[in-house]
Amino acid sequence: MKSNVIRILLVIFISINAVSSEIPPYSAKYNFESEEISISGVREFYKTENGHEMRFKASNLFASLFFLSKFEIENGKVISDSYEIKIRPKFLDRDQYLNFDYETMEVRSEGINTWVASLKDNLVYDPLNVQIMIRTNVKHGLKNFSIDIVDMEEGGSKLYEFNVIGLEECIFNDETLQCVILERSRLNSDRKVTYYLAEELEHMFIKIIDATPKRTNTLTLLEVLSLG
Repeated sequence: MKSNVIRILLVIFISINAVSSEIPPYSAKYNFESEEISISGVREFYKTENGHEMRFKASNLFASLFFLSKFEIENGKVISDSYEIKIRPKFLDRDQYLNFDYETMEVRSEGINTWVASLKDNLVYDPLNVQIMIRTNVKHGLKNFSIDIVDMEEGGSKLYEFNVIGLEECIFNDETLQCVILERSRLNSDRKVTYYLAEELEHMFIKIIDATPKRTNTLTLLEVLSLG
């Protein structure tokens, strides 16, 4: 009996470890550009004692941005725990904290947007950890898939469609990389998000273009600090 339990635990450990290593830990410098601001910072994905974390921290002379996602990875799926936003100067009043409670099956938001929403049967991702699932799906060769992402303002979630629209050569650090071009859209929305994922860099994002008729925001990879 004891040996059977040990074998089962080993199988579970190996399975989870294989899944968590689908997307290796990394640290990279990105630049965020919009009509209002240009700011550079470091995005990191790493394993902790209690699960996984992903964060983005950026600053310039006028402002600082901090985003932190805590989550677990089980059976190939990201399980959201919490999501935090801190923006300075404080008067911008953009701080927000989400807690995913699986005992009450609720998501609670505090800060600029206060709400409580029920968790659906489908998994709900935050704006940071969804990128792990996007990269995992593309790495597995999926051409079309759907993901529920939490609605930060109103609560609940919105269903987004992801479609691979082609391959393209991307230049990064004077090297030519093969990039998968992925487009995100939602029914009855004029917003389009285009992702450029480099195959040679474990499908890391080389560029993300978030466009609406009124504005365009761009996130561009500047430097890979560590990978794996």
